[in-house]
Amino acid sequence: MLGEGLALTAAFGWVGSSIFLEKASKEVGTVVVNLIRLILAMVFLGGITWMNRGMVLPLDVSREALGFLSISGLFGLFIGDFFLYKAYVSVGPRVTLLVMTFSPITVSILSFFILGESLGSLQILGMLLTLFGIMIVVLKKKNEGSFSRMGFLYATIAMLGESCGIVFTKMGSLNYDSFATIQVRTIPAIMAFIIYITLKKNWKDVSVGLKNKKGMYYILIGTIVTTLGVTSLVEAMKHSSVGVVSTLAATSPILIIPISMLFFKEKISLKESLGAVVSFLGVSLFFII
Repeated sequence: MLGEGLALTAAFGWVGSSIFLEKASKEVGTVVVNLIRLILAMVFLGGITWMNRGMVLPLDVSREALGFLSISGLFGLFIGDFFLYKAYVSVGPRVTLLVMTFSPITVSILSFFILGESLGSLQILGMLLTLFGIMIVVLKKKNEGSFSRMGFLYATIAMLGESCGIVFTKMGSLNYDSFATIQVRTIPAIMAFIIYITLKKNWKDVSVGLKNKKGMYYILIGTIVTTLGVTSLVEAMKHSSVGVVSTLAATSPILIIPISMLFFKEKISLKESLGAVVSFLGVSLFFII
């Protein structure tokens, strides 16, 4: 139960992240958002680990965990997030989220071969119901815009990057502090973005972005909720299989529906309501097993 609850907490973190970091991206650009939010996350996490571990940096990480978590950071936080934002721009959030719903299935396949984890029949049914409900919500109508093959490719790469990142995170996070785990993942991602920005000669954009107060405010809030979400995800994987955790964490398109109704006064269609009910039934199965 603890793992499943933490996975849903992570999903709420993705909801906050999507709201605030999307606004930040419109203000300062996606590459700038990625770099600044990772640096802010390191500062935020450093304060937490100093209070609960007496260490600002994860200097006690083992070589084996360092290797797994570095690979996880490059796959998930650099490649995954980089192409995720490019997909948002190319095909929009709905098609992107539709492709991302296949991440839990990919994670389950990878974890079966790499970690030796398997799911029970009720868990598989719960996964399929949950993902089907998400697909109902995010699936676009035929007349809602043109289809971009390149955008679809970006979304697919993002999905594969995030999936590999999740599996390698579990491999490196066992018996290690969850906040320190995120620090280890974040460092190679920051280095990768620095190299990318240097090669692209985009440091001027970073400088301009730092002066944008509204953009920095959105990045700050988005970073806090994202960091808490990622930490909850890491902790959840210590108490449940990565297939179950990744499925529950992928329910953010469902969780954002009531928030959109209450705070943004958006009208919810019958299709979205149906998708939410189907996903809720799927999620419920994980808690009765």
